[in-house]
Amino acid sequence: MQESIYLYSRGDRLGSHIIQYICIVIYAVYNNLYIVYDETTINYNKNIFVLAILNYINKHNTRFTNNDYKNVIKDLNVQQYWLDFEKIYEPFDFFYSYDLQLIMSQVVRSIKSDIISYANKYICDSLRLNLKNIIPSNYVIPFDPKKTILIHLRLDDVRDKKDYDGSTCSNFYKNKMDNTNNILGICNIGYCNQQAPLLKDKINIVLEEALNKYPEHEVVIVTSPGNYETGFPYRTIRSEDESYDLYLMCNSEVLILSRSCFAFNSLFFGIAKDVWCPLWGHFVSSGLNTKYDNSRFNYFF
Repeated sequence: MQESIYLYSRGDRLGSHIIQYICIVIYAVYNNLYIVYDETTINYNKNIFVLAILNYINKHNTRFTNNDYKNVIKDLNVQQYWLDFEKIYEPFDFFYSYDLQLIMSQVVRSIKSDIISYANKYICDSLRLNLKNIIPSNYVIPFDPKKTILIHLRLDDVRDKKDYDGSTCSNFYKNKMDNTNNILGICNIGYCNQQAPLLKDKINIVLEEALNKYPEHEVVIVTSPGNYETGFPYRTIRSEDESYDLYLMCNSEVLILSRSCFAFNSLFFGIAKDVWCPLWGHFVSSGLNTKYDNSRFNYFF
């Protein structure tokens, strides 16, 4: 009988790590599992958002009295769980695959809900309180959270990549989520299904929708630092501190997200009430725009 689950790190950046950690937490909460982890092996373990998650895990684990849980899988070599996609595995094996879409999709099927709405119902209040208690004193919000349309632009290392039609990979994974028992690997269709900038015209269309709904709001852009233009005439905030960028996204009630795992995490920790969300494979694998979707954001491609 499965009694515990292992929290492990990835090889990429902060945004994907936070999603993976939260997915494992959601699965553990839903199935009443102890969460085993070694803080020294957790990537970004000093980051305030990851600390908020680890603090949640520590409290969650106090409900278990068995002191031997850490010994159950202390010798686990996560690398051995790389999957041979031609074979059929039990759903739990997918957690050790490093495939973020695979992990998300299995959580979605287990809880029968998109991960955002489930997290908001059961864990996000605690995550937000944990975060509030460790926010650095210099984290000032330079806009009115109730009167701002905040746009995140995913640029930085992908700013030279071309935009693509997100409906291609989104529809592929929507069909997988709605009609099959598993979702194996990233769809191999060239440039599609990756973090990439959105065309200015696409953003302008959804921004016009947002401004029609909130005509008195200020438009503010958050993006990565660098000597390049955004192409938009709005106030732009650039910071060397990625945690501060995510904190700003968490403090606007109206959001236009980028095609980015990093921006996605503002939905776990933030106050957003109205969200415009670009669809691509990773977001669909979280349950959005599928039969499991309870969030019903404003979607675009």
